Amino acid sequence: MTGWIDAGETKEIPLGTMKGIEAGGARVVLVHGATGIRAFEDRCGHMSAPMSIGQFKSGVIKCALHSAVFDAETGAVRGQPQMHMSGMDKLPPEMVEAFSQMGQVMAKIRCEQLRPYPVAVEGNRVMVFV
Repeated sequence: MTGWIDAGETKEIPLGTMKGIEAGGARVVLVHGATGIRAFEDRCGHMSAPMSIGQFKSGVIKCALHSAVFDAETGAVRGQPQMHMSGMDKLPPEMVEAFSQMGQVMAKIRCEQLRPYPVAVEGNRVMVFV
């Protein structure tokens, strides 16, 4: 389906927050930053993790899976994925080696910007074009 979809009331996404929704069959993350509400496809540009379970702070969205960072206004990549996890020094050496090998493969996966969707605020309703 393509067209304007009602994504809910503006009060459901206060300034400084983000929220994952389904709109017209698409997973969308709504982000309410300093310049208004933006909408992006709810999938990281690196490994497709849901961005809505990440963090939104200081104008950027950080992916919960590998900490890739994206501009909350444009979706542009602002920080590449991180393959290091805290606590690795406490794991068995075999597991550290396996993570290291996996990290080498994942580091070669290109990190794309988040796909934006047009947004319109009509009264107290947020509309997203998907």
